[in-house]
Amino acid sequence: MGMTGITKGTPSKIPFGPGVYFQGLEFDALVAPTVEQIKQAIIGATQDGGTLTITPEFFAPELDGATVKVAELQTKIGETAQMETSFAEMLAENIKKSVIGELSETTDKNYDVITSAEHIGEGHFYDGFGFYGELLDGRPVIIMFKKALCTSGFTMEPKNKTNSIFKGTFECCADIETSVTKLPYAIFIRKEAGWTRVESDEVAA
Repeated sequence: MGMTGITKGTPSKIPFGPGVYFQGLEFDALVAPTVEQIKQAIIGATQDGGTLTITPEFFAPELDGATVKVAELQTKIGETAQMETSFAEMLAENIKKSVIGELSETTDKNYDVITSAEHIGEGHFYDGFGFYGELLDGRPVIIMFKKALCTSGFTMEPKNKTNSIFKGTFECCADIETSVTKLPYAIFIRKEAGWTRVESDEVAA
């Protein structure tokens, strides 16, 4: 019989399902937002799931005689963190942030209008942007960026017999007040001890 890494605890450690995305919550790397707060901050319905990528950047001097990667020479010199997802809902505020635009309305008040902005402003960032998902046993996993910028722009593909989706790449950004050498993100994984199961319908928008 072959070896396996499966244990009795394996099912409770597997992420499952699409989860939801939210924005506008206060970021504290030591305080996870509550389910009730997240419910009030959900951005909208998504489609085709999403991805999270956090990538440290390394540097090592290329020293004579070292022909392989040497652990002691590795230095972390930066990092990137981003989430990608596709929203099924067209929202004027999200489009404004995607195109780095300005949001106003027509003179007759019947339409929202998005036009180009010359510079990036505070209103173009997603503050307290994050993802709420669950493990197979229902324990929450929350990933949160203090500040995110949509760097993918705005794309719409109207097609016959299907709805349009709006893909977004949301990159975590540092701010001068906090740090310019590390990104303000946090990954919260609920411990089993003291946990009470939250039903999925309680997290629905």
